[in-house]
Parts: sequence; C-alpha cells; structure tokens
Amino acid sequence: MQTKLIKRKPLGNKNRKYRQDNFIISTFRADTNDLRRGIPAAKELNFNMVEFGWVPPERSLECIVACEQAEIDGIFQNWEAFGGFQETKGMGGVNPEKLKEYIAYTQKFRHVKGYYVWDEPLADEKIAAAAEQVKLIEELDPKRLPFTVAIPSYNPTHTWENGLFPKYLRQYADVIEPAVMSLDYYPFSPRRADAPDQLDSSKLFLDIALLRQIALEKDMPMWFYFQTQDDPAHGTYKCLSPEKMRMQQYNAILYGAKGLQNYNIFQGALNDDGTPGPLYWFTKDINHRCMMWGNTLMALSSKHVFHSPEVLKNNPNFDQFRESPKDSAVLSCDELPFRCSVGEFEDSEGNVYIFVQNRDYYASHVFNLPFKTAMRLYEVSPLDGFQYVYADNTESFTRKIEPGDAYLFRVQKADEDAYLIDYVLEK
Repeated sequence: MQTKLIKRKPLGNKNRKYRQDNFIISTFRADTNDLRRGIPAAKELNFNMVEFGWVPPERSLECIVACEQAEIDGIFQNWEAFGGFQETKGMGGVNPEKLKEYIAYTQKFRHVKGYYVWDEPLADEKIAAAAEQVKLIEELDPKRLPFTVAIPSYNPTHTWENGLFPKYLRQYADVIEPAVMSLDYYPFSPRRADAPDQLDSSKLFLDIALLRQIALEKDMPMWFYFQTQDDPAHGTYKCLSPEKMRMQQYNAILYGAKGLQNYNIFQGALNDDGTPGPLYWFTKDINHRCMMWGNTLMALSSKHVFHSPEVLKNNPNFDQFRESPKDSAVLSCDELPFRCSVGEFEDSEGNVYIFVQNRDYYASHVFNLPFKTAMRLYEVSPLDGFQYVYADNTESFTRKIEPGDAYLFRVQKADEDAYLIDYVLEK
C-alpha cells in the first residue's frame, strides 16, 4: 500500500522565537539523590526532557552537566540570576550580570533546552515580572525555551466560582505571551476519597478546556502537567494507580497537548536514590506509546473534544466548552457511551483522526461509535508509530478499552483509495 508523506512544521507562538520540533514527554525534578543514576534513568523511562525548577543554583549547574552526559534535554532555573515560584520563592527579579554570566555558561551545552522562568505567577505584578524575564532571556538566548506555567483554578483567589480564573488565564497568556501554553492540574488527594463519579465532576475539565481554547486562539503548543504522586504538594507517592495516571496522561492528548509533563517521578517511577520504583515499568511503557504517537500528534490540530454527558453535567461553566458529537466530521451519534471521550483532529490536508478514551480508571468498557458513512480505519500504532489498516470497511468503531486507556485512529471514507500516511518535519 502506498505511503503518503506529508510535511509538518515546527510549532510555536508567533510572538516568540522558540519553536517546538518534536513531541515532548517531560518530568519535573529528575534530580534524585544520585544524579548520575536518576537522570539517565529518566531517559530510560522514555522521557526526552527533564525540568529543574526549584533546584538550588549549584545543584542546577550539576544537573546541566549530568543531562549533557546522559544526552537528555533539560530546562533549568538559577535563582541567583532569575526566576520565581508563585508569589514567594525565587528572586522575583533579575540580576542582569549573573543572568548574562549564566547564559554564557549554558551556551557550552547542547542539552540545555531552555530556562524555567516562573512557576505559577498569579498576582498582576508577578505576571508582569515573569513577562519581563521571558523577554529578557529570549533576547539573550533566542533559540531556547523561556518556560513558564500557569496556576490552576484551585488557587486561593482566582477560581471558577468567583469568575476570576478565566480572566486570570487569559491575562497570563496575553501579558507573558508564553512560547508554549502550560498548566498543571492535580485532581487526586490523599485527604479525600474519590468522588462517586470519579473525575466526571472535576474542574480538571474546565481548566484544560480553557487552556486548549487559548492555545488554539494564539496558535501555540499546549503542554500539560498531570499527577503521578498521591500528594504532589508534599512530593510523596503512596499507591496512586497506573490507571489514574494513564487516564490523566491520555486526557491531555485528547485535548491536543503537544507536551506531556509528569509530576513527578519521585517514589513512583523512581526511588529517591534513582533506582526503579513501583511505577517504573508502567511509566516507561506509556511514555514509549505516547512517543510513538508523537510524530503524528505534532502534525494534527485539535478540532473537537467530545465527552459522554456525565462530565460536569450540572456545571454551567462547562456549557461554553461542551461539544456535541453531532458536530463531528465522522461520528453519527447524539451522545457518546458512558465514560467515553473522543478527541477529533485534522492534519494540514484535512485527514481526520479520532482519539478514543475510556475515562473510567476502575473498569473497562466496550464502546460502539457509529460513523456517518462506511469508513476505513487506520490505527496509529503505539508500538512503532506507523499506521495499519484496522478495519477496511465498517459502519462503526467497536472496541473494549481498558481503564484510562485510549486508541488513535485515522478515519477515511471506505470508497476512497487506501493509503498510509507518514509525517516529516520540515524546518
């Protein structure tokens, strides 16, 4: 069967110089007690980037060298020169001489991917300070990523309930003009039991829907931090299940993420000394799968996100983001089955893809999704990234999907000539 080559372009905010060439799978804080073991272990876990916010300056310099030796990209912070965390930690300003000295030093290393400028600025003056630092760092080092991340809606002042969170996230995007639009949201807590409806009533879906909307409006890559520790505020892992992790990681893909940010691998994927932890093999496997999808995902634009009706069904804030499968280019149904979600995507030539997920992280479900007409389905393999014909002529997609799991398919009318697609980066 013929394979069609379609060129894809690097992604980035037009108002910033950084461009993202490839799909990112990152983790926050890979500086385990033993750097020489932990950072190579992160690479073995199929991460292609590691982050070092909150790391003391001298330790950060050690991390740069360790990343260079392990040949894995990193983004770094140096509080003696720049950077901040929310309203408290870090300089909150810039030491111009130390910043120039620091960037002159980082130029020696191939795997310094960028700079961790500010973690979750919230107040107006912090957003303005982050914007100023992003601008200055970009002037000094235009090819690398000046990274910032927004704060989620469970912050103490800007929430969905008081109507201030949408204003905050848009102000963050408009003032900073980040190179990538990143947000974190950690829905689980060891201090409360899971809701009876799992995450269906979680404001996770509000935050990520708004994040997606802004990223699409500004034509910038969307990144997203998901939770892999039971108590992320204190950096501890106890028994957070692989299925909960998978549901969140794939939900980010569902919404069009081009960067998956794991928070984080301590005590879960890795022990404190950098040896394999209880989530090691699962993390390695799911990262491989996402990386295999990554070349295709980088070529796709998010067009729709559909959920079954139980997601935030009584929350009026979600009405602006709620989409009906009736608007799908390929599906023919009024509602999706229970706990089913579908992301719909297109490439530059109008080829349609669907990402079908089981949101349930406890139970598997068989989903049946009827099509508007007979279709040919190509599965994008999570094992090698290539496309394979899954069904040559079918009126519907039917498959049992395990808890939190998902599948990526290209959908083509069955009466059209069959062909595979591969995407090639054009710089």
